[in-house]
Amino acid sequence: MGDRVQVFVNGKPETLYRGMRVRHALIARDQALYDAAERGELRVEDGNGFSLDLDGGLTDGMKILTRPAG
Repeated sequence: MGDRVQVFVNGKPETLYRGMRVRHALIARDQALYDAAERGELRVEDGNGFSLDLDGGLTDGMKILTRPAG
């Protein structure tokens, strides 16, 4: 098991250290995504449409999608 995982944020790959959180993946993709999620302007979902918590853990190959809230 390596010390890094690759996740996909809105279809774009990001490589992060194992143990980092969903919030870190958003920040790695675009700080504005994280800021909007923190303000509640975006929903964060996995590839199956289930809501993700910003403090949720990352798994290798995970798909993270952002959608407008409301």
